[in-house]
Amino acid sequence: MEPSANSTTQALATPSTSAPTSTDNDTAGPYTIRTLITSVPLGTNSDDSPAYITSCDTWNGNLYIGTSAGQVLHYVSIPPEADDSSGQPPFIFATKLDPPFDSEQESPDRGVKRILVLPHAQKACILCNGTLTFYTLPELSPAFGGRIKQGNCLWIGGIDEVEQNYGGNAAYGTVIVVALRSKLRLIRISDEARKIRDIELGGVRTVARREDLACVADGKAYSLLDVVNQRKNELFSISSLSEADLPEPVLASAKTREASRSVSASTSPVRAGRAHERNFSLDAAPKANDRLQPGNTSPWPSRKSSKLGESPAQPSSREASPAKTGSENVSARSSVDVPREPAPVSTSTSLSHAKPLPPNIVSPSVNEFLLTTGTRLDEPGVGIFVNLDGDVVRGTIEFSSYPTSLVIDGANSTSNLPEEGVSGETYVLAMVRRSKEAGDSEGSRLWDAAVEVQRCDMDLSETQADKQWLVLPSRGAEEGDVHDVQTGVGLKRATSSMQLTVPEILTSLRSRRLPLSMQAAEESKTDQKRNEEEDKFIVRLANVEANILLFHGDQLSWVLRSALITNLERQLESAVSKGSTSELRIDVSIVQRVINAIRGQDAMNELDFLTLTYIRQKASILLFGNLVLQTVGGTIAYEHDKRRAEEALMAGEIDPRVLLLLVPPLAEDIDEGSNGIWVSQGLRDTTALVRSSFEAQRLTRDTEGPYGDNLLQLTKRYLLSWRKKKGFGSVADEASVFQSVDAALLHVLLLLDQSSPRGLALPGSVRAELNEVVDKGVECFDRAKVLFEKFGRLYMLSRLYQSRKQTALVLETWRRILVGGEDKGGELIDGEADVRKYLTKLRDGTLVREYGAWLASRNPRLGVQVFADEHAKVKFSPHEAVAILKDKAPGAVKDYLEHLVFGKNQNQYVNDLLTFYLDTVLNELDKADGVATDLLKGSYESYRALRAPKPTYRHFITDNALQAEWWDNRLRLLKLLSGSHAIGSAGYDVDALGERLEPYAEVLVPEMIILFSRRGKHGEALRLLTQGLGDWDTAIRYCLLGGKGLFHSSPLGGSHGDAAVTHAEQSALFTILLYEFLRIPDLSDRIERTSELLSRFGAWFEISNVLAQIPDCWAVELVEGFLVQALRRLVQERRESGVVKGLSGVQNLRVVVGWGEKMGEVRPIVVTTEDEAGPG
Repeated sequence: MEPSANSTTQALATPSTSAPTSTDNDTAGPYTIRTLITSVPLGTNSDDSPAYITSCDTWNGNLYIGTSAGQVLHYVSIPPEADDSSGQPPFIFATKLDPPFDSEQESPDRGVKRILVLPHAQKACILCNGTLTFYTLPELSPAFGGRIKQGNCLWIGGIDEVEQNYGGNAAYGTVIVVALRSKLRLIRISDEARKIRDIELGGVRTVARREDLACVADGKAYSLLDVVNQRKNELFSISSLSEADLPEPVLASAKTREASRSVSASTSPVRAGRAHERNFSLDAAPKANDRLQPGNTSPWPSRKSSKLGESPAQPSSREASPAKTGSENVSARSSVDVPREPAPVSTSTSLSHAKPLPPNIVSPSVNEFLLTTGTRLDEPGVGIFVNLDGDVVRGTIEFSSYPTSLVIDGANSTSNLPEEGVSGETYVLAMVRRSKEAGDSEGSRLWDAAVEVQRCDMDLSETQADKQWLVLPSRGAEEGDVHDVQTGVGLKRATSSMQLTVPEILTSLRSRRLPLSMQAAEESKTDQKRNEEEDKFIVRLANVEANILLFHGDQLSWVLRSALITNLERQLESAVSKGSTSELRIDVSIVQRVINAIRGQDAMNELDFLTLTYIRQKASILLFGNLVLQTVGGTIAYEHDKRRAEEALMAGEIDPRVLLLLVPPLAEDIDEGSNGIWVSQGLRDTTALVRSSFEAQRLTRDTEGPYGDNLLQLTKRYLLSWRKKKGFGSVADEASVFQSVDAALLHVLLLLDQSSPRGLALPGSVRAELNEVVDKGVECFDRAKVLFEKFGRLYMLSRLYQSRKQTALVLETWRRILVGGEDKGGELIDGEADVRKYLTKLRDGTLVREYGAWLASRNPRLGVQVFADEHAKVKFSPHEAVAILKDKAPGAVKDYLEHLVFGKNQNQYVNDLLTFYLDTVLNELDKADGVATDLLKGSYESYRALRAPKPTYRHFITDNALQAEWWDNRLRLLKLLSGSHAIGSAGYDVDALGERLEPYAEVLVPEMIILFSRRGKHGEALRLLTQGLGDWDTAIRYCLLGGKGLFHSSPLGGSHGDAAVTHAEQSALFTILLYEFLRIPDLSDRIERTSELLSRFGAWFEISNVLAQIPDCWAVELVEGFLVQALRRLVQERRESGVVKGLSGVQNLRVVVGWGEKMGEVRPIVVTTEDEAGPG
């Protein structure tokens, strides 16, 4: 072995980061192809035909390639370049090896057929042109001094699956199976090569071994072989075309098999001691009669139950899996035929020219083998599962054509339970061929090699729908030359895997700053530094394990299990397309299918967690973007589309700021903070794609149309759900996120509330939601102020201030509304009352004083309650309140005093209130125009002109009141003068008041009447009532009440706090009134009033006085009623006197009789002089 001359200059290209070059590949499946090396220098064969790759393997950074020219090419990996984004180490050519052989073989044994790497033994076995040679690793120098070489070899391998998967026994080396033309030889390779035993079984082409049990295949059929006890169980043929030439396969009995297994467990070549091996290697023949004997025509023990019956040709569709019946251990092959597909009749190919089918044996699990059978290479093949007893289990799997190589990839092939963090899915990868129409002639077809991928660990009836084909570049093989398609093409499980970087993971999951503007901006140094940190974080997760090699033509590739994110990402990308008008289209069904695929799926590692989160978030953006696009088009989306988008958003929990970018004008509410918004690059790119697909100006912002129905309602619910996460430590950049959430939520609610009617919020309405959000507090205080001002919602602005306990701003905002500021919501219905109630709850005396005075100046009656409320937090003394009102709200002083006097009965303020009323009235009367004087005098004249019956003067002036403050004040003045407030020590000063009213006696008649009454001048008072006003009813009232409460609304029986008026006092007043009635100038009024007075109140008059005052000229009929009443009263009084006199006599008689009876009961007593004098 010599180094190649160009080994130092020839380097291979770095691995490609793209998918396979063929455009026919199904890239949405679980596997992808990643190029390892290209342009392998294969050379030519001895017949000058182009050489091709026949075998390959990798171990510990070394790559070994076998060619049909009988050469082994050795490549070594070197560290990748610093700027290589793929991170995959490239391979460079190192050496070329020409293994020795005796004679060149024909295909398929031509060239280097197998390269078997034994890591534990640090050896490599190379089968080249039927000759086996041994080399050391990694440089492939001859092992064992180059002395050992074995010719007539058909195949090498058969490493124990258990030993290989679990590390084997390095102390004892590795046991391999060498298939010679006439026998099988087990050899242990360690520091030396030692034969363990020979098994007389020739023509074997492949072996798969688990401990002491091997599944072997010769050129015709498959068999199970106990390599220790040398028992054989024939299974079924490889090709149905050669069944007639096969001996009838038989199976050993179950009892014999159990014994065989028990013996083999104790004599396994892996666990046997070296002395035992040496004895056996010295051709120690087995003693049992049922073992293999040379020359025996029937050396195999029969096992009837495992024989496959004659089966019909395989149908085009798979049949159901064979079923086993309960506890009966009945072989499936005795009841179910192996499915076969009928071979079509072809003029170009006949049965005699059919090429042999290569056998395939793999072990998908610890107790199963998967074998393939079929008819021809270009017809479908069938995979059959058999257990360690040779029974067919499960169903069959179908391949699109018979596979030339087979590889199992998954955890089940090595263990019953998958390791933590490793997917439990098991796939079978088969090298098949697929046909396509040729473009040059009609009906002609071309064949391409392809890797067919399907699950083998699930219900096999479902695998057809889950198949994936990775088609290799076309080699132009026409129909009839199908075999050439697979020349130099194959799959091989690598001895050691390699970690490869998946760029799709990096570009999708690494975080990048999300720009708020569509215009590109240069990255700052801070952002560049963080980009590097994010790349380092994701790079460690972007590595996948590659352990399946694919050789094709002059290149090698890895067949990679696609990362979950790669597969799902491709599906989501396929959902996005652009129409003929370059408008973005999103296929909701594809996106929903991806969401359904990962629903309920749990993450097994960190990458899965990031992947599932990313996919859910990207899917939610696409579904929401679909709603945006429908809104732009003026279409109201279906309810199920909106529901799916909302469910996806809730499940993905994407940063709401990403969502807001897609809804104009909510992007204005985003707060990116000092560090910006960082999301996965895939989310950033998707968001940018959706944003660039429409113009914000084209979006009709009608809250009652698609804009509100499709976007705003959904956005509102999503933002409300995010508000519930406040305080959770899991939210990154919490401050900026919730500022944006609150601002956008307020914006959405304000938009939706524009169509609500003015007034208070109804339960369950948008306005009620808005109130709740504001009252609970928002993080975006400044933005909220701007929004409320922009939408003209001053009352909501006041609620915002209230949520922050900014009472001064609350009152200032209410004042803005009351003085005419725009409040489109109209929630402040009774604003002045609300201000009063609010002020009573405050403890800030300065605010209460300021806004209480302002309210009093605006609404005096309501404002003074702020200063007079006994339950208020801030209380003012009356003196202090009056001073404040006189300074800030003079017009409210009267109302405040009225509240004190009438409402609180604080009579000490009566003089102040009277002074205020009197000043107002007198100021009006003193005016030069004399209007007020004329009005009052006119009112007297008008009242006197009224004919009886007529209302009292008080009711008359009340009903005909003027809309003037002085008039109202005069009415209150009359009420106050005649009310109970004027009585007692706290009452007003009658003399002082009289001095002020004296000059206006002719104008203020009712006031003078009250003053005369207070002074006790009842005659003057009654004179003014009768002669001045002509108010007869008030005059009568005056007599009954003793001159009190004349112009007050209290009933006649009310005391007003006075002592009851006696009958004598009333009689005196009525006598004066009779005198005044008799002086009424109008005769008719005089007679009428006098007659009525005497008839109604005759009891208060002495008949003699009345008769003395009545003019003699009056007829008796005018006072008839009085006289009759008086006489009846006299008669009544006389009769009452008689009754009283009689009752008194009776009572006197009763007393006399009682005295007599008492005296009769007392005996007389003699009293002497001494007794009267008493002792001493």
